[in-house]
Parts: sequence; structure tokens; C-alpha cells
Amino acid sequence: MLRLLKLLLSATLVAGALFFAHGPLLTAAGKAIIRQDELKSADAIVILGGEEIERVEYGAQLFKKGFARKDVVIMAGGPVVWKYSWAGLMKDHAESLAVPAKSILIEDKSRSTEEDAIYTKEILQKNHIASLILVTSPYHSRRASIIFERVLGKDVAIISAPVEKSWFKIHDWWKRRRERAMVLNEFSKYLWLWLFGVQETK
Repeated sequence: MLRLLKLLLSATLVAGALFFAHGPLLTAAGKAIIRQDELKSADAIVILGGEEIERVEYGAQLFKKGFARKDVVIMAGGPVVWKYSWAGLMKDHAESLAVPAKSILIEDKSRSTEEDAIYTKEILQKNHIASLILVTSPYHSRRASIIFERVLGKDVAIISAPVEKSWFKIHDWWKRRRERAMVLNEFSKYLWLWLFGVQETK
């Protein structure tokens, strides 16, 4: 009986601690999927497909501020429907934001972040690009950086630049359905990445 009381007391104390500490713990969990490096210029800007407008708009903003030393923006994203690809739609969007068509390179074969990195590597090598700014949404930034670093190796320096004005907010993320879904989805993909690694060649 005494043992049972001790177990119940311990469980109560743990539950109480989790109740009062869950905010900081969950905030830390959310922050763990975000990687934001010091922003500085690189040879090119790589914008990953996804979301509606935020990634292209932020990438175009960086380009117009002169962060791409070689005046190159790479749009990475494969088929969406029929003849359209993420990369093609992103190119049209970027041009509407005054990014010159001649500065935009297209990677339109990929169907995953891993393939984004694999096919983008071919473009980087062809154009002698040794550094890049990687633009994606905050929740996707750390995993994308890990994958790109593993695929590109030490030959290409990567600066992670998640979108600054994103719909994804880290504050109290667990209270909002959309943010909860993204964080849980990212952690499930981290597990897959940990178990199976990254395919380095295609």
C-alpha cells in the first residue's frame, strides 16, 4: 500500500511538473525544427517549392537586395499538375516581382526535399556555384538544411534563411491546428531521415 501511495505521489508530481513546464518544453520542441543562420551574401539563392507565396516573395526580396553574388536564383520544385511544376509557377511569380528571367534557373524534376537537393546539385556544379542561401518556410528549414548538406557535401556552403514573415508562428504553436500538424509532420520526417538517411546520388 505504501508503495502504491509513493507511485501515485510520484506520478502526481511528474504530471504537475509537465503541466507547468509544458509551454517552455513545447516551445523548445518547435524551435528545434527551425534553423536560421546569419544572413550574408552567397553565389546564388535557392528557393524550395511549397506554400503559396511566402517563399518566392522572400527569395525575391533577398535577390533584389543583392544577396546573390552571381545574380542567380534557382527555383526547385517538380510536377504539380499537367504541364505545370512548382519551379515554373515560382519563376512566373518571381518575374512578376521584378526578378529578371535571365537570372532564374529551373529545377523541375524533384518530388521531395531530398530530390530538390540531388537535382539542384547538378545545376550548382554546371554553374560553378560554391555557396547558396536556402530559402524555405521556418518549419522546413532545419531538415532541408540537413538534407542539402548531406547531398552537397563540403563543396557548397549553405546559409539557411527561412522566410521572415511566415504564417508559421513559433509562439504557442501547439494551440493552433495548422502549426501542430506541421511540427508533428516534421518530427515524423526527422525519424524517417534518421532511420534511412539521404540518398546522395541519383
